[in-house]
Amino acid sequence: MKRTKIVCTIGPASNKESVLTSMLKAGMDVARLNFSHGSHAGHAKLLRLVRKTAKKLNKPVAVIGDLQGPKIRLGVLPEAGVSIPTGSSVVFSTSASAYKDGIIPVTYANLHKDVKTGHRILIDDGLLEAEVTSVVGKNIHAKMKNGGVVTSHKGMNFPDSMLNVSSLTEKDRDDVKFGVQQEVDWMALSFVTSADDVKLLRRLIKAAAKPGQVLPRIIVKIEKHEAIEHFDEILNATDAVMVARGDLGVEIPAEEVPVRQKEMIEKCREAGKPVVVATQMLDSMIRNPRPTRAEVSDVANAVFDHTDGVMLSGESASGKYPLAAVKMMAQIVKEAEGSKFDDVPLALEPPSDQAASIAHAIKLLAMQGSIDGVLVSQELAPWSETVLRSHPEIPLFLAVPNKQLEQQTALRWSAMPFVLKNANEKTFVKRALLELKKKKWTKKGMKLAVVMGGTHGEGFDHVVV
Repeated sequence: MKRTKIVCTIGPASNKESVLTSMLKAGMDVARLNFSHGSHAGHAKLLRLVRKTAKKLNKPVAVIGDLQGPKIRLGVLPEAGVSIPTGSSVVFSTSASAYKDGIIPVTYANLHKDVKTGHRILIDDGLLEAEVTSVVGKNIHAKMKNGGVVTSHKGMNFPDSMLNVSSLTEKDRDDVKFGVQQEVDWMALSFVTSADDVKLLRRLIKAAAKPGQVLPRIIVKIEKHEAIEHFDEILNATDAVMVARGDLGVEIPAEEVPVRQKEMIEKCREAGKPVVVATQMLDSMIRNPRPTRAEVSDVANAVFDHTDGVMLSGESASGKYPLAAVKMMAQIVKEAEGSKFDDVPLALEPPSDQAASIAHAIKLLAMQGSIDGVLVSQELAPWSETVLRSHPEIPLFLAVPNKQLEQQTALRWSAMPFVLKNANEKTFVKRALLELKKKKWTKKGMKLAVVMGGTHGEGFDHVVV
């Protein structure tokens, strides 16, 4: 059983039941719906397909609704594009909607207020670069450092500028309502810059929910230089993190991305919050049946760092080989997890409380090979989160009270959640083992640590291991 989860973006290459079934069997754990593309009707259809297929396979699958966010783009240009040679001057305008008289339109109406002389403008994931020379009214004059041909709606990045733009557009607000109504498990927040963005999304989710509804959790996408600067406060406000290396690698120097990635994974593990590494993990498999060796190493190194999940984007959404990409990622994950480099050492400092002591003991037993799995009830052990956080090198069978929590928890490292309603200490073990047997998650001879406990006030009333 692999412990690192595989997130797959669903799109034209994978939106058929037969393909989705094969991907889930191959190791897919989480479905990502990219709200940047498609309609609500189309996403609702995809969501029903994911739920239907997961139910047939009796497999918990989390669904992420990924909000588009305020991506700044070029406006409408001639169909053949516009050639801007290196060293030439160019004018971007916030007052035009289409190309005219050599002026290139941009979609952000206040860009002229936020950029300054000397600031860089990066286009098409940084392939083209311009430097602002002056701002006259709503026109931004710049000189091309790296030229080329630009086409309509290409993305723009501003690594030197502090943009005064909300992380949630009107489209995003509509998508939040839709996602809550459709009961997605996670909502991904794009282009977050501060904890206030997370708090706003949480308010919008609550406002859209029905009474008693299990709310989608929030996963922030770290892809802006401001998010790196404010990461600690963002981490404190969110439920999970996605290291979105595409835009991040344009916003900050590319050579810094691996370092920031490791830092963020470590901080997420310390905070006990899930983290997913995303973007270009097996990018060449969009076109080719096998990945590059560098891509294989990239996935393996994320696994060594104990990321909760690794993500496929275009590889599974629009590539030629969606199933092969999932199979390859699962093979890399299993190989990496089976090596000594995957073993995160125990912390040298003593555990700080009783819950941490139990999690510490379970991890130690797992490292010694004394147990093959952990069985824990979320209802009977309110501190089960601490066990999840410790990343034991064995399956963590987690009993949860409803389907929504089962699906949400499917994103967590090593977690194998299942629904067990009205758990009580007298019948929990017997009922849970029967459920695990039905799911074929256990086999004869497996040694499980069963953890239960309750609390009264601040301390433990009782603990059973």
